[in-house]
Amino acid sequence: MRPRPLCDKLNEFLIFGLAKDIFLATQMHQLKESSRRLSLEPPTPPGMVSAGGISIDEFLAILDENRYSAVFADGALLHIQCTFNGDDLDTHRYSYIPCPVEPGLVELRPNEIALADWLRDDVLVRGIDVFRSTGTYRFDCVRTAPARDSSPHPISHLTFGSPDCRVPVRSPLSIADFLNFVFDNFYRQHRPIWLNYSSYLTCAGTNMTITMAEQQLQHLYWSDDL
Repeated sequence: MRPRPLCDKLNEFLIFGLAKDIFLATQMHQLKESSRRLSLEPPTPPGMVSAGGISIDEFLAILDENRYSAVFADGALLHIQCTFNGDDLDTHRYSYIPCPVEPGLVELRPNEIALADWLRDDVLVRGIDVFRSTGTYRFDCVRTAPARDSSPHPISHLTFGSPDCRVPVRSPLSIADFLNFVFDNFYRQHRPIWLNYSSYLTCAGTNMTITMAEQQLQHLYWSDDL
């Protein structure tokens, strides 16, 4: 799908997911033109997020500043940013960040209290005991990264656990590919709803970029034919 209708369909999915209680909050994404590229992102870009375990202060700041694409019902954050060269996907940064507090705390939140305030108050009362960071999952596509043997930087890669971890990925991910990963692995109960939208969030520019050398390492690969 071309960038503009793709952006519209993404916003439609986020609104529908909010109505179905998949999400607690969502941001409407925009297309911005810059240097002959189109950037798709929420009104307040997420910026850099710790690749390892996120701190509770960093997590609360993201919520306070609305630096997310969506907040899942369990408090996890979704970040979607990508750029297009014409109709082709050029770069992307997608993140899934599980909520870094003990399971069940988010479910106890009264509807009239903002999630950030609820978590902040509980941390003030109970301290570090509520903290349960399981890290972040970030899929990047960077086509201009310098080649360094000491610090490999595949064009498309998954980072988690450490900023030095860059697992080679077969190709750039469309928004549909990324959300397939999220719903296949973390929200299987909502997968039927997501699949009604998945075919509309694909795009051109996702040809294979993994090198032969990267395929000799542990990497992520899938078949589109299944």
